[in-house]
Amino acid sequence: MENNLKCSIIISVYKDTDSLDLILESLINQTIIPNEVIISEDGNSKEMVEYVKVAKDKYKKLDIVHLYQEDIGWRKNIALNRAIVASKYEYLIFIDGDCVPYSSFIEGHIKNSEKNIVLCGKRIELGSKFSEKVKQKKLKVSDIEKKFLKFLPKLLKDNTKHLEDGFVLSRNNFITKLVHKRYVRHIIGCNFSCFKQDILKINGFNEDFINPSEGEDVDPSWRFRKVGVELKSIRLLANVAHLYHEKRFDDDIGKINREIMQKTKELNKFFCDKGITKI
Repeated sequence: MENNLKCSIIISVYKDTDSLDLILESLINQTIIPNEVIISEDGNSKEMVEYVKVAKDKYKKLDIVHLYQEDIGWRKNIALNRAIVASKYEYLIFIDGDCVPYSSFIEGHIKNSEKNIVLCGKRIELGSKFSEKVKQKKLKVSDIEKKFLKFLPKLLKDNTKHLEDGFVLSRNNFITKLVHKRYVRHIIGCNFSCFKQDILKINGFNEDFINPSEGEDVDPSWRFRKVGVELKSIRLLANVAHLYHEKRFDDDIGKINREIMQKTKELNKFFCDKGITKI
C-alpha cells in the first residue's frame, strides 16, 4: 500500500491515564505518525477529561479526539462503533489503552495494508516488574524494543508472556514470511487494523456483547470472513507491549459471550443487528 495512506488510530481506554500517556508518547516518536488519534473512552471520568486537555498541549504533533460515554458497565463495543463513525480517515488501527506500541507500529500496519484484509497483530505481555518500571518511566518500551536480546533473561524471569512477540523483523525475513503463511483464527482486539469501508460491511462491532472477552475480537473475525474480508498476520512487523494487570473477567463471562456468538452464527448475522446502524 502507498505510504501516503491516512489513518486514524483508535485507543480503547477506561480511566488509566498513566498508560495512555505512555501510548501517546510512543505515537509522537513513531516512524510514521498517525493522522488522527481517537481516545475511545468507555466512561466519562473527570480525570480523563483533564488529562486530555494537558495531552493536547503536550503532544501537539498529534490530532487528538476524545470520545466518551456514560459509565454504566462494560460497553466497549458501543464506544468503538462511535469511534469508527467519528474517524476522519480511510484506514483504522485499533489498540487497547494498556498496550504501548513499538516505534514502527504504525508503519507496519500502513505499509502492509490491503483492501479486503484485516491485519492481525500480537502482543508481548510484560510481567509485573517490567510493567511497573515502564509505568514509572524508569524504562521505556522503546528501550526494550531496541535492546530486546539484552533484556530477554530478565523478561523471562519476570514471567513475561509471548516473549517471541517482542522481536521485530523485516517483511523480507524468512521467519516473518513463514509466520505470515499460517492461518489466522481470529483478531486480537489490542492490535489490528483494516480499511474503514471493510468494517462497515459487517456493521462494526456487535453491541449485544456487554462483557469483555471475545465480543470485540473473536466475533467480528467470523463476520469479516462471511463478507469476503480475510484475516492476515502482521506478527513481528507491528508490535505492542501489553502492561501487566490482573485478569478482568472470568470463564463464566466468556461462556456468556460464546453463547451470544453461537446464536449469531446460527442465524448467519454477519451484518449485526445492533452495530453502527440499528436494524
